[in-house]
Amino acid sequence: MDITHLKQSDLNALVTLKVLLDEKHVTHTADKLNLTQSAVSRTLARLRTMFDDPLLVKSGKHLALTTKAERIQPQLNQILENISELLLPEAFSASTHKGNIRIATTDYGSHSILPRLVPLLNDAAPGITLTAVDWRSNLLTELEENKVDLIIGGAAEPPADIYQRVVAHDHFLALVRLGHPCDRVLTLDDYLQLNHVMISPTGSGNSEIDTVLARQGLTRNVAVRVPHFFAALEIIARTDFMILLPANFIRRYVDPEKFAILEVPFSLPDFEIAMFWHARMHHDPLHKWFRDFVYQSIYSHPRFLERQPKRSNN
Repeated sequence: MDITHLKQSDLNALVTLKVLLDEKHVTHTADKLNLTQSAVSRTLARLRTMFDDPLLVKSGKHLALTTKAERIQPQLNQILENISELLLPEAFSASTHKGNIRIATTDYGSHSILPRLVPLLNDAAPGITLTAVDWRSNLLTELEENKVDLIIGGAAEPPADIYQRVVAHDHFLALVRLGHPCDRVLTLDDYLQLNHVMISPTGSGNSEIDTVLARQGLTRNVAVRVPHFFAALEIIARTDFMILLPANFIRRYVDPEKFAILEVPFSLPDFEIAMFWHARMHHDPLHKWFRDFVYQSIYSHPRFLERQPKRSNN
């Protein structure tokens, strides 16, 4: 392919050429393209220079195609047909499409989302399969590297090439086992003195809870870090440790006959749950449909926020 030659050519004139070769009439071509007759004549002059051939010549009262025009007409029609198909919106039908979506979330997310999502997805799009990926510390990197398609988890400030859509809001509640010394009332002093279980995909570092405490000059004693919600719940059931968990998780999975659910004894802001995806997939028909399907099927929050990647001027 000679890019330099293409840049020097008036490719828009090929549309006019197609109509000229079909109509064999300058005025009829002008009417069909909603152009003036003089504009079509000027374009024909440029085309003759481009092809080094008159293309259309007088034959009695009509115009006739030259042998070169007859030779290039089928190829020209095919090229323009291909371009038309290239520029048309990509057709997508969920009911017949075949593909795979790799979704990453926590064990809590898998338990709460997938059992509801999979039957609905199978009805709406039986050819689309899901691959669930465990929550890992480097998921945003894996999103950028095309190893994961969609992440559902706590909202954050993602990199500029990652989109984020907030789909739900939640708040923390404190949890201890029934029979725990603090199973009726939890004071701030109690909270700070108790051993804590922390959900930590990385196994290190602090959470937003620790940041809030640090602003007040306070620290808690994190005795155990685990990556999974349900493992943390089992630890709480067998120790005098405590944990802060999302209220929706507690409502769905915690047995009030085995655990005491308590208010957090200090001010802690609500948090957001979001879907994350890479800008590469933002306009992909399958991914656009799937993101909306997840939102409509799973989340009932009437409002959402979407953070768009920053765009450079280049």
